[in-house]
Amino acid sequence: MTDSDSALSADGHTADRSSEDIQSPPERRLQRLAAHVAERATAARTWLIARGIQIMCGSSATIDPAGLADIPLISAGLRLAWLRCLRFVGIRQIVSKSGLGYPFVCRIGDLSEHPFYHRRAYQKELELCAAWLRQDGKEAIVYDVGANDGFFSCQLAQMLGRERARLYAFEPVPSTFAGLVTSVQRLRLQDSVHPISAAVMDHLGPTRISYSDQNSLCAQVTPDGLNDRIGDTLAHAAGMTLDKFHSFIGDMPGLLKIDVEGSEPSVLRGAAALLSRQDRPALLFEYNPLTLAERGETPSAFPELLSGYRLHYVDDLERQKFPFGSPVGDLTNIHWICNLFAVPLGAEPEARFAAALAEAQRRIEPRA
Repeated sequence: MTDSDSALSADGHTADRSSEDIQSPPERRLQRLAAHVAERATAARTWLIARGIQIMCGSSATIDPAGLADIPLISAGLRLAWLRCLRFVGIRQIVSKSGLGYPFVCRIGDLSEHPFYHRRAYQKELELCAAWLRQDGKEAIVYDVGANDGFFSCQLAQMLGRERARLYAFEPVPSTFAGLVTSVQRLRLQDSVHPISAAVMDHLGPTRISYSDQNSLCAQVTPDGLNDRIGDTLAHAAGMTLDKFHSFIGDMPGLLKIDVEGSEPSVLRGAAALLSRQDRPALLFEYNPLTLAERGETPSAFPELLSGYRLHYVDDLERQKFPFGSPVGDLTNIHWICNLFAVPLGAEPEARFAAALAEAQRRIEPRA
């Protein structure tokens, strides 16, 4: 039997052999070494970025290492070091361009500065929301609940066109609200973005907010007192509902964006009338089992509150556990932080979402 014959199975087909079987021992060792080096390099990169942020922003900074996997080490490190140099000489704010190509106000020394060094921050959420709002060709009206310093609202207003967008940005923490107003003014978006100093809830009345001066991203409504995990400061704020706000202002939103550290069900309960309308808005919201539990909420609240919607997955901090835009069924199976997009039920909204998702994917891919 020839050598070529020996490679044939009894039925005349070529026998299957793995690439490792036909490699020499030195080649296998080199392959395993390369895989080990790549794994260690990824771990070192993640540790360095996390450690650098903690050193430069304070040891109390909340870091999710999984969310750092896609941040380029060298460019992110240089950008972070530049911010620390600016802070050292007394500069607290700069206007820079985001990874999407639009100006934003970077608040140096707060973790909300991360779009400066994490160039893909908010990319999928913003592209999907902008594409959804472009579909009907009308003026885009958005309620941004938990607007922080205005990065999301200001980017979305510029993506849509200043003359075609009207965004109402709700932020209850006084110092963060001041940053929101500054962002709107410095970017000259006063005609598009309208800051509102209020906490959005399921009832009217005063409430309290836990927050940190170094991490404005995690402020939380805590009417019973301080949440030490969130921060070391309490602020008092006026509480309102989206239904009451809509009845006062009259502008029907095409989109609600909600990021309120566990109070998402409360916001939805206060928007029951809006969510039951025939022309009800789409929603982008953060889903976080930890903060929901802190606020006494459970994932089981969402099916009833969003009974007129179908949920789709947007992104997370763990390298995209589910595909962008894929349908989401049982939320109790999701144990991590992620962003979800709720589409009103019906053939027309589903077709609109499919078109928006395709547009968002086209815009994201060139930057990947």
